[in-house]
Amino acid sequence: MWLDGALIPEDDARISPQNRGFLYGDGCFETVRIHGGAPFRLDAHFERLRDGLEVLRIEPPWSVEDLRQGARKVVETNGVVEGLVRMTVVAGERSTTRGMATITTRALPEIPPQPALHVAAAVRRLSGPLSQVKSISRAAESVALREAEAEGAFDAVLLNERGRVVETTARNVFLVSGGALLTPATYEGALPGITRSAILEIAVGAKIRARETSVSLDRLRGADEVFLSGSGVGVLGIASVDGHRLDAPGPVTQKIQDDYATLLGLDSKW
Repeated sequence: MWLDGALIPEDDARISPQNRGFLYGDGCFETVRIHGGAPFRLDAHFERLRDGLEVLRIEPPWSVEDLRQGARKVVETNGVVEGLVRMTVVAGERSTTRGMATITTRALPEIPPQPALHVAAAVRRLSGPLSQVKSISRAAESVALREAEAEGAFDAVLLNERGRVVETTARNVFLVSGGALLTPATYEGALPGITRSAILEIAVGAKIRARETSVSLDRLRGADEVFLSGSGVGVLGIASVDGHRLDAPGPVTQKIQDDYATLLGLDSKW
């Protein structure tokens, strides 16, 4: 892994017990898809990281170029061809001290043959500026995921304070209804995902009607197709939502999957 400029074995990594990321989840992160040994749309991830740190009022401890070179060293040293690289930045122990950054790699997530979603009952996602930050504080998402796993589901759907669909614990949600492609709007609390943005671009090129909008739970459950997007899963067709069976992958999902695979090859580079 990369820890504040040094490439070290993960087992040798140490942080202070006063680290604000450890104590308070005070920081943000980016998880980037590695395809063919190179990152997909790395600059877009850096832009979102900068925006998140600005919202959290954390001074970046390292430059974008430092993080880019650190990520490349970690990916190449670990021999990652298909996988994920995560960059994490946390605040300093005091407002006058420098923060910390780490870069690690991991494998792509395992996907079940019939991915199911469970609508979380225990937590709500609040809309607002902090919902646009990929924060390392993931207590609500962790509770929702454990709830979903207890129901035998792959992931949990999060609703906002108005009962509208936002996203899952780590991924954006898309649905196909009446031939149109819909995804929860960022004003509802959805994170502006990098893969999400790519899919909206793909829809324009494929002449698929697509829009960001408010999505009710009834609309999600009654959709013709549902899929998730994210750095780890890419485009993942969903087989059921709270027991409501779906076509997975349906024709629109399959088209998006195919075009995303092509884009992944074109836009993965250092």
